[in-house]
Amino acid sequence: MIRLTTILTILCATIFCTNSQELKILSLNNSLIDFNNQAAMFNEMAKAEGVDAVWNKRTQLGRTLLFHYNDPLSKQMVSSAPWDVIILQEQSSLPRNHPEILMESVKLWKLFIMENCPNKEVTIILPMNWAYSTEWDRYAAETKKLRDSYEAVARDIPGIRICYIGQAYQDILDREGQEKAAGLYSDDRHPTPIATYLAACMEFSLMTGKEPTEIKYVPKGIRAEDATLMRKIAADNMK
Repeated sequence: MIRLTTILTILCATIFCTNSQELKILSLNNSLIDFNNQAAMFNEMAKAEGVDAVWNKRTQLGRTLLFHYNDPLSKQMVSSAPWDVIILQEQSSLPRNHPEILMESVKLWKLFIMENCPNKEVTIILPMNWAYSTEWDRYAAETKKLRDSYEAVARDIPGIRICYIGQAYQDILDREGQEKAAGLYSDDRHPTPIATYLAACMEFSLMTGKEPTEIKYVPKGIRAEDATLMRKIAADNMK
């Protein structure tokens, strides 16, 4: 028997595509999304998969959601269109070092979005960050800190959805080993194209309801076997 929570998750996901002809996405982000231009990769994926979706982004390199909140242009973009999805990307280490700031920042943004976004049914997604590649000896503990911080926000603030990207990094380390996990990093924290593909598959699945394993699109420069693994990992970490 299919669980009620599974049915509700599928319904919520597919609503994103049926409320409007085009799925309108905005991210308020830093370099974690800007590296390898995840928005452009997502848009190419959507086109290849026959989904009418456009991801727009406001990037502030190295900055926090609170910095975005105090930026008039970020707020102007939120107010400028009836977005179906708004993605709030926090600075890399803040959620585990200062979970109280993540909580307060999301609360501020949720209130502003509900008051100012023309679409009052907009879905807010928090992509879960990942531990650094200099932390293999304590990687699982740092991943848990991140997960706990994001899940506390989702429990406290109704309507927030988590995309468990950081947990997928942990899954790769656990299943494939440190060498494979290291291939997700271009430095100690920023993603390589294969890691950006993993994140794009997870975001695409969360927004459209399509299983990551059913995605056919593979960006140039990514090997087919690596793409297959990323889609499998993505599917296993969609909660």
